[in-house]
Amino acid sequence: MKKTLIALATLAAFSGAAFAQSSVTLSGVYSASYQTDLTSTTANPTYIGGTSTPSGALTFGKAKGFAITDANFKLAAVEDLGGGLKASFDTTFETGAQRGTMTTRADSGMGLSGAFGAVAVRNTRSSDLIASIGSAAISLPDGLYDSTGIVSRAAIDTVSYTTPAMNGFTGSFTFVENNEGNIAAATSNKSANVIGVAYANGPLTVSAAFKSKAASAAAVTGLTSKATTELAVSYDLGVAKVAYAFDGASVEGTSTALIGSFASAANAQAVANLQTKSANGFSVTVPMGAVTLGMNYFKRDVAKVTEFGATYAFSKRTTLSASTGKKSGLAEDLGYNGTQNRIRLAHAF
Repeated sequence: MKKTLIALATLAAFSGAAFAQSSVTLSGVYSASYQTDLTSTTANPTYIGGTSTPSGALTFGKAKGFAITDANFKLAAVEDLGGGLKASFDTTFETGAQRGTMTTRADSGMGLSGAFGAVAVRNTRSSDLIASIGSAAISLPDGLYDSTGIVSRAAIDTVSYTTPAMNGFTGSFTFVENNEGNIAAATSNKSANVIGVAYANGPLTVSAAFKSKAASAAAVTGLTSKATTELAVSYDLGVAKVAYAFDGASVEGTSTALIGSFASAANAQAVANLQTKSANGFSVTVPMGAVTLGMNYFKRDVAKVTEFGATYAFSKRTTLSASTGKKSGLAEDLGYNGTQNRIRLAHAF
């Protein structure tokens, strides 16, 4: 009996040592909102809470009402491999706003990090630096990536390397497969390379990227992908944080083909042709104790997005926010023009 207890104690000690080298965390956000959503349909006016399109005839409409707007969970693990080397894993699960909506695996990846920097393989969505400057005080049904014509994104697979920080500078190189999952040679978009550099020193943060082609380029008659540059700068003044971003044109030519589900071919071509123009963005975030105020303004050619919001923090994790925004410059086609509003109660854990 004593030998059994000693053996169990020894096993527990070794198990404890092994588990001490690995950590697993669960985080996420849950929120409920009352909102006006631009990406609804007149055929289903109660459909609100996201950008997914319900089945049936598609016509522009505006819906309003209550919705569970976020129920997302992230599982992450980090293992200490010794010698300063660490392995990491993470995956995010997202659910839609409707009862019975399926859970979707979203961003996920694995990586190794150490004194040499970090290497990661990820299944994610393409991104633009201009979207990174949006004020955290603002939450609306359709963000900068959704039905604005200013930026877009698509599911992609990436392999990246990031250097260690050196005097505030970091560099990165990312290989992007412009498709998700296995490559189908007959239909897949060509791959892209992204070279990035970032600098952080106190209140100043600067990020820049050079892309060999658009990270979410789709085949559109008359348009050809081209290299583009991006820039984002933010400075914390103490009383306010201000930010500016530039997003270069990602295609050239003139669209001559109808794309997407639009009420008019002219508006479809206008949305496609926006990508031949550069975009600019500005944001201001003002902390005032428990209250934080925010403003966003983004513009690509005729397309504009103007947003205002205020957030009240009950605690570090639970907040109440009110936001309003307007999209303009294009026709009223599936949410590319109009106003939207949201009152949101959110809890992050």
